[in-house]
Amino acid sequence: MDDQTVLKHGGLGIASFVISVVILLLIVVLFGIAGVLKVSGGMNPAIQIVVGFAIILMWLVDLVGIGLGIAGAIDKKSKKTFPVLGIIIGVGIAVISVAVVVVGIRMGMKS
Repeated sequence: MDDQTVLKHGGLGIASFVISVVILLLIVVLFGIAGVLKVSGGMNPAIQIVVGFAIILMWLVDLVGIGLGIAGAIDKKSKKTFPVLGIIIGVGIAVISVAVVVVGIRMGMKS
């Protein structure tokens, strides 16, 4: 029993997971608000700038979460569940939100 060590969840992995889940919720809410404003006609240039900066801020925080997930996954003294989930969710957020923005920009160019 001396050779086996019990691994605990590390703080970096938990932080990565929490950041990823919070950013996921905030991105969904932000895109929802932007969609409602666009449909209702309340999207003026000032609001577009604020929404754009908010999306960029979310992406930056998401990158921090991905970095924490990578650091947590490298840590040999902790479990890998939360870091891997944080990385997967964070990368998924980045890929899907960038795709949504690109599609939105292309649709805006057509009209």
